[in-house]
Amino acid sequence: MRELARVVVTGIGMVSPLGPLPRFWHRVRAGEHGFVPIDWFDPGPTPPGTAARVRDWQPKDHIKPTSLRRMDRFSQMAVSACRMALDDGALAPSATEADAIGVVIGCAYGNLLETETFLGGLIAKGPALANPMIFPNLVLNAAAGYVAIELGLRGPNSTVCRNEISGEAALAVAYDTIVCGHADVVLAGGGDELSPVLFHVNKDLGVLSPGRRRRGGGASGREWSSPFDRDRNGMVMGEGVAMLLLERAEHARARGATPYAELVGHAMRSVAAPTHLWPRPAAVPAIADELRRLRAADAIDVIVSCANSTRDLDAFEATHLAALLGERAPGALVTSVKGAIGEFGGAGAFSVAAAALALRDRAVPPLAMLRRPDPACALRLATTDAPPPARVRAALVSGTARGGACTALLLAQP
Repeated sequence: MRELARVVVTGIGMVSPLGPLPRFWHRVRAGEHGFVPIDWFDPGPTPPGTAARVRDWQPKDHIKPTSLRRMDRFSQMAVSACRMALDDGALAPSATEADAIGVVIGCAYGNLLETETFLGGLIAKGPALANPMIFPNLVLNAAAGYVAIELGLRGPNSTVCRNEISGEAALAVAYDTIVCGHADVVLAGGGDELSPVLFHVNKDLGVLSPGRRRRGGGASGREWSSPFDRDRNGMVMGEGVAMLLLERAEHARARGATPYAELVGHAMRSVAAPTHLWPRPAAVPAIADELRRLRAADAIDVIVSCANSTRDLDAFEATHLAALLGERAPGALVTSVKGAIGEFGGAGAFSVAAAALALRDRAVPPLAMLRRPDPACALRLATTDAPPPARVRAALVSGTARGGACTALLLAQP
């Protein structure tokens, strides 16, 4: 049996509520967040009225004007993040190399803003008067197509949709693409954009902070996002795109690239849960056996969790991670970036980026806004006053979506 190819992360690019890569990493490590009052649409007369929005980003810095005019905002973020990932990895593909470079983008909803505009016109005016110019941008794989067109990439091109774990799932597909020999290099990651409809649907589901109400309709507690906090009362929505440059290790070595980390492998399972809810803590999936088969699984010093400040998901994560690591669980430092950038379909790509950066710098960002750790959580949480880890050999990224899809990606020192 032949040895599987090893896959490394050599570049990271992002369009985030905290800014591009250097600023994102600085602010996450400082325990900052990107939440702002919603002033770009009407959030309604009652809370919540806060979200993490991408602000300090100019698409014209990354996309030529002729392309920019026809491209939707989500695709603009994806193309920008991919260009930044290539620049960060010092990779300028030649025409011959473009055949071996793929693209995998994960998103839950994609181009929601134009979809809402198109459907509004369709309902108001009928199909004959619907805007045909934006229709091609409404398919979920439009962003991956634009990336391939703008960057001239002719390798495998895929779009993955798995709700809140779309970013992690895209990176898993990219890993398999390289290991199976279908590409030497893959730009992989994910994201989503915040829209009025998506915000109000989640508001009506009662999962946003402060989605919980007192009698009379008043908000119960302040509006915030604090994963694993005993007083957490819901998530805050966010948006953005993070893309990672994955390469076959031999390919990276041959061109003299310096990897952030090695992507060792991944594991996936599903558990029964309603499509609008996260699994209950009792429904922990049997993913541990898959994880144990991966090299470096016994060296996990850091966990980047998908905890998003909802009661159910954070409780599930605490039980899930304890079951995954067993007696090793108390030794691993646990964090989550969703207290800084919010929750959205491709947020897991930011989690993987944070894990790669943690391995490079041997530093773990704290849980933003954590004030009172939940006593029901037996994990070792990364608080602002926690001492830095003595070592960071491997990092686990966990992801769980509404509907019960679960994934785990393992990264290690290259």
